[in-house]
Amino acid sequence: MQRTVLVIFIFTSLTIFLATMITNSSTGSESPQKNNENTQIDYSLIRKWGSNGAGDGQFVRPHDIAFDSKGYVYVSDRELDNIQKFTHNGKFVKKWGSKGAGDGQFNVPYSIGIDSKDKIYVVDRENHRIEKFDANGTFIAKGGNGRGNLDNQMNRPEDIVLSPFGIFVTDTGNDRILKFNSSFILVDKWGSKGTGDGQFIHPHAIDVDSKGNVYVGELNKPGVQVFSNNGTFLKRWGSNGTGDGQFSLPQEHIAIDSQDRVYIVDGASNPRVQIFDTDGHYLGKIGSPCKMSTGEGCIDPDGQGPLKKGDGQFSKPEHVSIDSQGNVYVVDRGNARIQVFAPINKGGNT
Repeated sequence: MQRTVLVIFIFTSLTIFLATMITNSSTGSESPQKNNENTQIDYSLIRKWGSNGAGDGQFVRPHDIAFDSKGYVYVSDRELDNIQKFTHNGKFVKKWGSKGAGDGQFNVPYSIGIDSKDKIYVVDRENHRIEKFDANGTFIAKGGNGRGNLDNQMNRPEDIVLSPFGIFVTDTGNDRILKFNSSFILVDKWGSKGTGDGQFIHPHAIDVDSKGNVYVGELNKPGVQVFSNNGTFLKRWGSNGTGDGQFSLPQEHIAIDSQDRVYIVDGASNPRVQIFDTDGHYLGKIGSPCKMSTGEGCIDPDGQGPLKKGDGQFSKPEHVSIDSQGNVYVVDRGNARIQVFAPINKGGNT
């Protein structure tokens, strides 16, 4: 009787041990997929504002969007050559700027960066410079000494990001990245024209993750190149296509949230925002899929309209930014509006 009990005990223990090993092994092999499932977030539209026109709160070609520490929202308009300031829910506050080359004027204000003291940096593309303002739009200073490829010059810069690791600018016409310190003194640069690792053809978008790694997107090359903050090439990911995790060209801008999720605006022919981890693993998307397209953008196949205009749909989106609450702001350029989305399973602000 004792021998029978002992045999049953050993058999039971061995069965439990093997079952545990199989379960752990299976869990380990599936963990990336489970992590992606847990990380993936769905979004819902919570507000929108803007219409086509030159009045207060209207846009002709809105381009970038950024936030200060008090929650105010700043939008650049590259056709109206101005910056507009709003409350977080889209109430117009003020605007500044006009076309020209003088201090406080713009010739295609492209992208916006805001530092920890709420100073506003505007990439003035066709004037080949960066202008700095306070939160009321008062001109403070400028960087860039005319068009060229010297250390103190730029050639059609397009994007800027201010981070604890430095200020980074895509010097697009020179196919390089410029790194400045907090005094806007150049401390590093990298890149040259080409298709190899660390080379660029039209570097268009830039952002920095929490480790200081720099992500650069090119207008006509799918995906991103990733660098250390001193310009050492680390990796590249992304491919051309219309499926999840692929990109249609031209590819637009990049934003990275506080959890190092990477948001990339897909091209006009497949307007959406896709979300990835820092290794390029697809996590989700915002925006309705495009079923038909032309060079002008996404077309409704049911004939209800030439471009996507419904809530949560985009026409030629350009920039995306994430506020401190995790809400995602998309510059819906073709519809002359801003759309704001909240993460559903995190209870974003509504």
